[in-house]
Amino acid sequence: MNRLQILEERVRAYLGEMGLDPEQSEDGLYLFKYGSTVVMISLFEETEDTFCRFASVMLKDFEPTLELLHRILRLNTEVLFGSFLLFEDNTLSFSATLLGNHLDFDEFAKTLRYVAKVSDDYDDDLQALGGGMRAEDVLKEA
Repeated sequence: MNRLQILEERVRAYLGEMGLDPEQSEDGLYLFKYGSTVVMISLFEETEDTFCRFASVMLKDFEPTLELLHRILRLNTEVLFGSFLLFEDNTLSFSATLLGNHLDFDEFAKTLRYVAKVSDDYDDDLQALGGGMRAEDVLKEA
């Protein structure tokens, strides 16, 4: 069994311990709803290392005003770890990545909860500044 398969088994076990049963997409992402946001867990490897990335889409199709961008940069200095990411298609996410080689349950669970909480706590505030749709709004349209 390779390192990535070992990490996949570990993540499935940790999600089970947390009582979570997320959907799994065709490309291997684990997805679940938390408040008004959706958290995605992706696993990948590079050379000798594996990684577990937690990401949550906060806003889509918003107007990246100077005020909103300033707020995002300030928030990046306030979060304990992780960062807000702005993509070319005007999607805003919050993300944190952990090394997966020796990932333990405590750091997995705390990171998952933290990414979900930060995203859910700030998406309404940021939507008020830049408009757009929160993950919950996108799901309602689908």
